Amino acid sequence: MSDLPPERTQRESPFEFTTLDLFGPFEVKDAVKRRTNKKVCGIVYCCMASRAVHADLTDNQSAERFLQAYSRFVALRGHPRKLWSDRGTNFVGAKPALYQLYKHLACLQAVSMEDVAAKNGTEWNWEFHPADAPHRNGAAEAAVKLLKRALTSLGGTTGSLTWGELQTLFYQAANLTNERPIDARAQEQEDSVEYLTPNSLILGRASLGGDTSGLDLETHSWRRLRAIQIGVDRFWAKWRELAGPNLFIRHKWHRSERNVEVGDLVWIADPNALRGPFRLGRILTVYPDSKGVVRDADVATCAGLPVSLADSQKKRNSTLPTAVKRRDVRRLVVLLPVEDQKSPPQPP
Repeated sequence: MSDLPPERTQRESPFEFTTLDLFGPFEVKDAVKRRTNKKVCGIVYCCMASRAVHADLTDNQSAERFLQAYSRFVALRGHPRKLWSDRGTNFVGAKPALYQLYKHLACLQAVSMEDVAAKNGTEWNWEFHPADAPHRNGAAEAAVKLLKRALTSLGGTTGSLTWGELQTLFYQAANLTNERPIDARAQEQEDSVEYLTPNSLILGRASLGGDTSGLDLETHSWRRLRAIQIGVDRFWAKWRELAGPNLFIRHKWHRSERNVEVGDLVWIADPNALRGPFRLGRILTVYPDSKGVVRDADVATCAGLPVSLADSQKKRNSTLPTAVKRRDVRRLVVLLPVEDQKSPPQPP
């Protein structure tokens, strides 16, 4: 198993590294025409470090509506430094617009502001996971599962609610999700259990009653701000002590396997494929991680042809459509390694 990404272990602000996903649809009542129902979708943002969740609604899956929902998220949680998502058409369509926005903000701040922290707030990157690899967006998928479970406990049966009512349920469900314990331990001196929640970081409620008598601050607002910062510092100290070590436990993939190599003949496992045909292909390019383990690969695909007694030669000589697709290696089954092939593969 690979190491955790640095975004999971770095000390950063909430939602500075964020993964997101759409889920649904849900039915809501029209606010004016009560007998008319329309479909809406939920969108969930998950903090990579604290696993905090933010949920919102959008009335369709277009890039324009997503940009509006993203603007609301930024107004409440601040600008993230890096985003992860799948290759949904709404996300792919929104990326160029957001890229221009952050580029413009960076230019403005470089001219009008010298604060390094403010400049760092506009550093931005959006990384798309390969197609047909939902496990690569596991944090957002887990957040969707938690959010749906919380909606069920809140009585969130859709179809009889308006937009505002469903949005209220979404916020309450996200709050319940953020109240879940990340980790816990029993206290030695007292008969109690100490646990951490994502809200401890988002709301700044972690150990705010600390000793601030040694701080030489003049105004009440500064004293309050410093006390909140001390609470956030204590949260991260507890996170490293309680939750951090548990993140490094590896339960599987302790043995190294052969990497996928250029020239391998593979079968592309597609859960949405029609019954009967199999998609085969040859590896063109591999994308290893920092440790040299291949995670993604570009595959030149074509339709698989089973060997038959009749007109097999005709099928072999026919021209088949090919395409180059990028896939996660967990969706590739190596049928014939390149070292076992009789002749070296021809370059594409």
